[in-house]
Amino acid sequence: MFSAFRDAFVGDGELTERQGSLLVFGAGIVFSVTAISVAAVDTASSFQFLTYRGASTALAMVALILVRRGGRPVSFAGVTRTVWLAGLILGGTSMLYILALSRTSAATTLFLLAAAPVFAALLGWMFLRERVERSTVLAIGATMVGVAITVSAGLEVGSVSGLLFAGGIPVTIGLYSVLMRSVSGVDPVIPTLIAGSVLCVASAALALTQGGLGVSLRDGALACVSGGIALGLGLPMFNLGHRSVPAARVPLLLMTEVVLAPLWVWIWPGEKPGVATLIGGAVILGAVVWLMLVSKHTPDAVPSSRIASIPVD
Repeated sequence: MFSAFRDAFVGDGELTERQGSLLVFGAGIVFSVTAISVAAVDTASSFQFLTYRGASTALAMVALILVRRGGRPVSFAGVTRTVWLAGLILGGTSMLYILALSRTSAATTLFLLAAAPVFAALLGWMFLRERVERSTVLAIGATMVGVAITVSAGLEVGSVSGLLFAGGIPVTIGLYSVLMRSVSGVDPVIPTLIAGSVLCVASAALALTQGGLGVSLRDGALACVSGGIALGLGLPMFNLGHRSVPAARVPLLLMTEVVLAPLWVWIWPGEKPGVATLIGGAVILGAVVWLMLVSKHTPDAVPSSRIASIPVD
């Protein structure tokens, strides 16, 4: 299986739906490390944190591009306006996630994230003509039950801006899933490089209006862990894996992030999750694992004939 991942990463093969699902599942696990980084920040503002997160993500991709020069180099030939738009949306999603966590509760963010599969399914049907399978519908239902259990202790809405930031995440995830399914041949490094660069520049511009870019070594290191490691490793896995997975399933498989994040924060810095969080998380994780197990063993990339007109190229 690792050889299949390696070959697909350099453009020498296609992944099956199950292999792609496993990569997206793993990407969610890697992404969940961000929760520790955000919870442990001392004084850095959201935009300062995002600046160093974006910069470390972009630098990790540059390093990967240089490493691959000796073998199968990264090709920029297929970079279209669709790819640029996908990268912009990906960078925007990362910004929304951090801003939402800093302005509203994790439970509220999780509740709104549960809508992502619905948006992805709708957009996938509209633009890619992807039929939503019964197993996906069942997994969406089970995930919503798990989310309902998790937030049963009550939602802390926080600020209106936090609620708006969290509400935008399901839409951007759905859009990104559909856009990347429509350009399945692009190297998985490229959207990550675009997203990290855009995130760095936009956040730095905003941070400079709010006191500058100076942060402590600790906060800068935490931001780089969430960028260079969590995004630098997780996003290429996600970009490679989800191009062989139906759009509606991608946000479901990423639920590993929102399930595991409270557990990491429990380990450090010691924020104990409630019983409802643990039970709801178990339900969500069970639905995701089941969905991965019922995935197909055959390649399922989107043929160009199935892609409806997406007016960006």
